Amino acid sequence: MPIMIADRTLRETAGGPLTETELRHGTVVEVLDDSTLPWTKIRVKETGQEGWVSDGAINKTSDVLGPLSREDVAWECVDLAGVFDVNAFYLMAVAQLRSNVSGVAIAGDQGFGPIGFTKQEWALNAVQPDWKIEFSPEHITRWRAQMMVFAAMASIRQRALAETLSRQPSMAELLLAQVLGTGAAALAITAPGTDLTEILSQARQVAEAEKIDRANLDGRDKPLLSTDGKTSLGLAAGQLQAALEASRGHVRQEVDKRIASLQNTFGPARPVAGINLNSSKIPASRRAIASLIAESFAAAGFGAIQQIAAIANAIAESGLNPAAENLNGERSFGLFQLNQNGGVGTGFPEAELKDPKRNIAIMLGEIAMPHQTEHRKRFMTTTSLLEAVEIFVHHFEKPADKTGETTKRFKIAQTLVA
Repeated sequence: MPIMIADRTLRETAGGPLTETELRHGTVVEVLDDSTLPWTKIRVKETGQEGWVSDGAINKTSDVLGPLSREDVAWECVDLAGVFDVNAFYLMAVAQLRSNVSGVAIAGDQGFGPIGFTKQEWALNAVQPDWKIEFSPEHITRWRAQMMVFAAMASIRQRALAETLSRQPSMAELLLAQVLGTGAAALAITAPGTDLTEILSQARQVAEAEKIDRANLDGRDKPLLSTDGKTSLGLAAGQLQAALEASRGHVRQEVDKRIASLQNTFGPARPVAGINLNSSKIPASRRAIASLIAESFAAAGFGAIQQIAAIANAIAESGLNPAAENLNGERSFGLFQLNQNGGVGTGFPEAELKDPKRNIAIMLGEIAMPHQTEHRKRFMTTTSLLEAVEIFVHHFEKPADKTGETTKRFKIAQTLVA
């Protein structure tokens, strides 16, 4: 039975006036007419109401658990990553780790679907007010509902852990936090010698508040935990890496499709105008790289102010050195220092991230993602160099000290104005 996979307001006619009926994702519908794409006429199963919505907001095939296509799950991961601002490779890796990306019940009905939700865990998390998600108990058998709920859970936990650590967590740290809760995971990360008994004690105390199924601590997730914080984090990292290796290919294909689609919309390279390539901040040997960034952003539709903001960020990140790398606590490579460990560079090999054209294209791909829509609009339309730099720092590049780096990179940008 078709279901809504996005919130929409019912329309009276194809592309016509909106009604007062709002449909939530997860609403079961019947397709009445899809001959007028991109609009499709539907009937709501529960109420019998009829109207039109955008075709892309409907999943027309069965959504119940069963044999799953890895390509479909990968597509869903990339789509959800854009909505919830989490990493698509992480979502797919957890599905690989917990169920081998399966749509069937596992472990004697103790877990269900790609995320392996227990009924208790689903009951705790199927309603996510922060994201206006409200699934019922029987929706546990819908794999897309599972992926959406888990993406919301990951987003909430990622933000909480980042606030606690005063930095973005790695994927392994995020996985540990989803198993233990924010506080217990932070204890394991910041005091790695802490005994596992103490970590689990803290985890159990806040399990209900953090919406964690306590049974997971001694069941499904136990293989991720051992001895102390350091050992547990190492186990989580090792198992997550194995899951990434087994699953990243499908996500990578979907990401590449989206980058290719973006590149197909680029116009021809435009001459660099309004930019001082002789700035003291640009080494003479790197002027061609600065010009390449400007031309690439121009071809993607961005003006001189936005091109300058991009170059200023690349100068701050790598000194415009395509081979730049940071292996001190992270794995970041290339012009924009794209991070393989949960950042924009996840899923891309080191050699590719060090290719200046691909590095720029991957950054442009990130800017084009659905979760960047409002930031991209502001970035594209601003006439303020400071605002352009600030948007790039806070939403596209995202260094640890966003405020300090905005000031630093704005000063660089000022030298680039012709």
